[in-house]
Amino acid sequence: MKKAISIITVIIWMISIFSFSNQQGESSSSTSKKVSKIIVNIIDIKHEYNEEKKQQIISNIEPYIRKLAHFSLYAIGGVLLMNVVRLFLLKENMQILTSSSIGILYAAIDEIHQLVIPGRSGKITDVLIDSLGILTGIMVFMLCDKVVKIIKEKIQKGEVK
Repeated sequence: MKKAISIITVIIWMISIFSFSNQQGESSSSTSKKVSKIIVNIIDIKHEYNEEKKQQIISNIEPYIRKLAHFSLYAIGGVLLMNVVRLFLLKENMQILTSSSIGILYAAIDEIHQLVIPGRSGKITDVLIDSLGILTGIMVFMLCDKVVKIIKEKIQKGEVK
């Protein structure tokens, strides 16, 4: 059951990435502009910015929001991939290699897919950002896994109650 749930979460993650990438350029841009607008409204707590200033800030931060979304979604993927791969492979080195390979390959395929979507483009820089996200997610997974193992050992030794 654990394997099935882990595999399903990776499939859901992949479908989500595909869905975002399948959006036409205007729709995709609209999503990141909405997020940028929310951020600007949070920053402008005292309502000091006029509409022109807000639009300028939105235009400036929107590309960074898009890149942060790429990174974050793929970091989640790194965690999910490691969770699945560790259920099938015992050696940590092979887990890391397999998870990162699958994640980076998916990032490349995702950017190739965007080449056929109107208003979208596939960018090598996005593959690099996505790859950094995958690797970060893998590192976060490994760190959390090690912390959990240390805590379990201390509980077994009676050091933690």
